[in-house]
Amino acid sequence: MKKTRLLWIFLLLLALAYIITGMSRISFNIDILKLLPAQLRQVEGLSLFLKNFALPDELIITVEAPDSDLAKATASELAKRLRSRPDLVKNCVAAPPWEENPAGLAEFMTFVLLNQSEEESAQLEHQLSSTQAASTLHETLDELNSSLSPADLALLGYDPFRIFSFMKRSGLLNLSKSSEFASADGRFRVLYVQAPRSFANYRETSRWLDSVKALCHQVSSSSPNVNLGFTGEPAFVSEISLGMEWDMISSSFVTLGLISLIFWLCYRRLLPLCWLLLMLQLIFVFSLATAGLFLKELTVIGAGFASVMIGLSVDYGYFIYQKSLTHTGSLRSLQWDCFQNIIWTAGTTAAAFFALNLSNLPGLSQLGNMVGIGVCIGAVVMVLLFAPLAMKARNRTLVIQQSRLAPFFNSPRFAHYGQWITLCLVLLLLGGLIFKGFPKTDFSPSTFRPKVSESQSTIEKLSARLHEDRDSLSLIVTGKNEAEVLARLSHLQNHLTAAMKRGEIKHFLSPLTIWPNAELQKKNISLLDVLSHELPRLKTTLHDNGFTAEASTLTSSILQQAHDWKDAALPLWPSNQTSKWILHRLVHHQEGNFVALGIIDPAPGRDEELIRSFQEEGVYLVSWKCLGMQLRQNIPSEIIRVASGLIAGILLLLAIALQNVRTLLLFVLTTTLVLTCLAGAMSLLGMTWGFFNLAAVLLLLGTGTDYSILLLLSRKRHGGDARKAQGELALVIFLCCTSAAAGFGSLAWAGNMGLATLGKTCALGLLLDGMISLFLLPRACELLFPSTPSSAASFQKDLPLT
Repeated sequence: MKKTRLLWIFLLLLALAYIITGMSRISFNIDILKLLPAQLRQVEGLSLFLKNFALPDELIITVEAPDSDLAKATASELAKRLRSRPDLVKNCVAAPPWEENPAGLAEFMTFVLLNQSEEESAQLEHQLSSTQAASTLHETLDELNSSLSPADLALLGYDPFRIFSFMKRSGLLNLSKSSEFASADGRFRVLYVQAPRSFANYRETSRWLDSVKALCHQVSSSSPNVNLGFTGEPAFVSEISLGMEWDMISSSFVTLGLISLIFWLCYRRLLPLCWLLLMLQLIFVFSLATAGLFLKELTVIGAGFASVMIGLSVDYGYFIYQKSLTHTGSLRSLQWDCFQNIIWTAGTTAAAFFALNLSNLPGLSQLGNMVGIGVCIGAVVMVLLFAPLAMKARNRTLVIQQSRLAPFFNSPRFAHYGQWITLCLVLLLLGGLIFKGFPKTDFSPSTFRPKVSESQSTIEKLSARLHEDRDSLSLIVTGKNEAEVLARLSHLQNHLTAAMKRGEIKHFLSPLTIWPNAELQKKNISLLDVLSHELPRLKTTLHDNGFTAEASTLTSSILQQAHDWKDAALPLWPSNQTSKWILHRLVHHQEGNFVALGIIDPAPGRDEELIRSFQEEGVYLVSWKCLGMQLRQNIPSEIIRVASGLIAGILLLLAIALQNVRTLLLFVLTTTLVLTCLAGAMSLLGMTWGFFNLAAVLLLLGTGTDYSILLLLSRKRHGGDARKAQGELALVIFLCCTSAAAGFGSLAWAGNMGLATLGKTCALGLLLDGMISLFLLPRACELLFPSTPSSAASFQKDLPLT
């Protein structure tokens, strides 16, 4: 006895260590691209964009006020307060760095000069020559007196020799504008806040974000008309991860509540109900711990596994408890009897979910793995732990009590009215499908987002207020080194120019003008170094033409920077803060990973044509809109391929079990009718087909088909008596169907739109499957097999769950 007790204590401690270790490793991945096939061109390109240009530690704060002065003052005060907290903020940028420190722009401008063509360099040498310098300054004075552009006035004030006149021609002048910081009317301003360190997990990120928000709201509290917004990677990580955590926990509790209600209505027994709920929670934590140990991160779909797994695992508890009420043998015999039935159900259900690994959709594969693991754990826990508890609870009562609802479900009246109600429902849904047509499709990225998202609303407002054209495409060019990227950019330049002449492109900004070219840098450094010796003459010319000494500051800094770089290794990259600020959203350069980002403004309706013409190695033309178009083309065929594999596996198993072609035909017709009615219901309810709905079809094939399989196998064991099979299974199918529908249906309140859609579609499909299988399939059996016997005296064994 003592050794047994020590063994149980050891097993308990081992299980506790396993749960704590696994659950401590749980993390959430908010990247929606992780749900999609990585081999899709748009997914690959957008992943590169997010990896290289979405800064993981940058929080974006927006300030919106009724007038520009209040917005500017609030943004300035916020920046001042944030910078005063080095423990909270590493850096805060509220205005273009070159406005606060114009000299800091010299390094970037020198870098740009070094990458210009020989023609531009020759033009620069001419502008600064002794015979032309004075004329160049006269042109500058004329433009300063006539120009109305603040950007031109600011630049010419520091660049009187017009060194950067080529920036207008190349479009590079846009890089120095302040559109990233303020709207045209000045009433909308943006701050960029860098976290002091990288965060270990989403909980740390959330705590940091809360601290920043509290400080910002203290500053803005004195101005009630000022609205603050928070977005960027930290905001999305905190918001979506906490939402996924809440969805997982809340849907689990809702499912447990519905299961408790169903069990209580059927059996009115408190102690077995408590044991059942305890087992389900144990299954949940074990499954989650296993996921933490063997899976890297939970995606938004994976977060929905808990309620689904609980809704499926409770079926084994129902079955065991129902068996325990009439079992007259030992506990071991009950466990063995239940094991023979449950192993078939758990095996086929888990196999169906594990088969989702055949899909190229990572999010769907993860959900399949997690639910499959949970179902297997659920079967083991229910047989080993719940069966003894159920027997013990049964032995406490002197009289064996069956379900109070069993007579109702076994009555002919229930079957009669259920048949007519189901038939009317099917006709209604089929009629809706005929008159309204199939549901429309929606593969836009919005289907992956939270229902309510401050971060998403803020970034949409930021895009609308600061960017005039939001339909542009991102041009991403990659390579193993600078030379490889440069070669691809040079080739693309001709391609882009030709496309613009054909009217396919309205405008483009190529990163070629700022990508380092070692050959040009070498020549231009030599030229600027020579010009640096002419600096005294240039200053004298400035003074003689009425310019102050400050006007020579930028020119002097540029020539000095070129002189400092004359012995540096090529190609050169700038390194000061201003240069990094300008470049970090346009280029990424690390050993073995070099990426350049350009912008293309396509002509209306030419997106797909342009994307097809840019199918080159290391070149991607992407946008979220184009991702939706590619998903619409690829996801349905992917779902059909995986669904075909699932159906083939199910039919093979049924062929072995039933050994009857007409029975197999009935199963196929039933499944087809369920899916057709589901399409009709979605059409009547205004739902659309998308990634999550199609994923729900696969889950229905893995779970919902159990009900028709259950009845067909029962009919076979009852010698072909479909009505007897119906009476025996009415309560079982009701319990299994409602609990599984509760598991999926609880996701309808999930914060993520896609997960909610998945839950609603699956719950709707399961209810339709349960009703059609229970009420219409027996009648179809009678019509297809009119000569079958009405009784089955040879039926001796209990029917498995599936």
